[in-house]
Amino acid sequence: MKRKLITMILTSALVLSLPIGGTVTLAAEDVSGTIVIWEHDYSFEDSLTELVAAFNEEYPDVSVEYEIKADGDYYSLLQTAIQSGSGPDLFWTNGTATTNMPDLVSNSACEDLTDKVDFSFISDSAMDLAKIDDGIYSVPWMTLDTRTVFYNKDMFEENGWTVPTTFDEFEKLLATIKEAGITPISLAHDSWSALFAFEPILAGYSPEYSAGLQDYTSKADGQEAREALQKMVDWAEAGYFGDNWTGVIDNQAQILAFTTGSTAMNIAGSWDAATISFNNPGLNYGAFAIPSEDGTTGLVGTAANGFSVNAASENMDAAIAFANFCASKEAQTIWVQSLGAVSGSEEIEASTDIAKEISESGSGTTYRSWQNVLSSYSSTGQASTVWDADFMKVFDGTLTVDEFMDEIAAEME
Repeated sequence: MKRKLITMILTSALVLSLPIGGTVTLAAEDVSGTIVIWEHDYSFEDSLTELVAAFNEEYPDVSVEYEIKADGDYYSLLQTAIQSGSGPDLFWTNGTATTNMPDLVSNSACEDLTDKVDFSFISDSAMDLAKIDDGIYSVPWMTLDTRTVFYNKDMFEENGWTVPTTFDEFEKLLATIKEAGITPISLAHDSWSALFAFEPILAGYSPEYSAGLQDYTSKADGQEAREALQKMVDWAEAGYFGDNWTGVIDNQAQILAFTTGSTAMNIAGSWDAATISFNNPGLNYGAFAIPSEDGTTGLVGTAANGFSVNAASENMDAAIAFANFCASKEAQTIWVQSLGAVSGSEEIEASTDIAKEISESGSGTTYRSWQNVLSSYSSTGQASTVWDADFMKVFDGTLTVDEFMDEIAAEME
């Protein structure tokens, strides 16, 4: 467990203009005490530290402690803490991207922030992550959590390879790289890493299908999804992920293979750019979106979710004040730029060249995550669980693509 205490002695006041419920003026000196925040990954620690420091400039009498819960089953730890009455005042969740926050809301663990937080800076699409029925239960971040193809620019130049402009060119490039004795794509053998490759492959394979995921006119088990997943299986069998890729057990190992020059490309989340640069500051790498056969490109992804407020917080005023700060343009800018993330707001400029390159590669088109559809349209509420448990069985040969997709279909509306 890692906990840090950050306190700054300054004076300030904050005026909250709420879209619902009128305008509330809070004097910062009237808000005090200690709040605890749980975050799920160390990659967010520096950003959280900067965020808390800025918050304390406005609320100097609030002591903020945070804990990074990255060394265990985050949600199990969170649920146990909440049930025992020792839960944090604010905590990260996936929002409605998974069933975890809805489960917490159904158990009255999350405070409804509808009349308590000014969400006017947050886009409507990002707010979809926070809304359940008539309530708002978290503060999204205006980072665009998308997927991209990171590629080694020096390796491409040395071998005369060029960024593909069609899906067919991309597939031929994989074969060319393999023939040169280099592993084309770094990929870990786990469900989330494979998902973050599958979704942009699917977007390139069928942009029409991917566009239909937005309103679920494209079904999760649709023929295009089956064909794109079969492409991945075929590529795995051809050695495009490496002859021993099943031994790459997690995302960190996947990134390491790319940053050490063992692979030419790494299909992964845009948020991995910071780790790539940290692992090898001298690596000359870029990013591109997998193109469709007609040359169009798009990015798969959504805004990231942030913190929910514990409905049982013993310092609700301070917790709500922190949630309000997170929703502000100042805090959103801190979060996006400190992470080097792709910006989901026209009012916030990305802080790194690679983030700008990722954003520009999508030609302004954004597709909904295939996995997010599972969470939103599962008739049983178990589609995401089935996906997580059985996705990798397709690559192990335990299930065929059709058998897996039929399992998904049985869980969907």
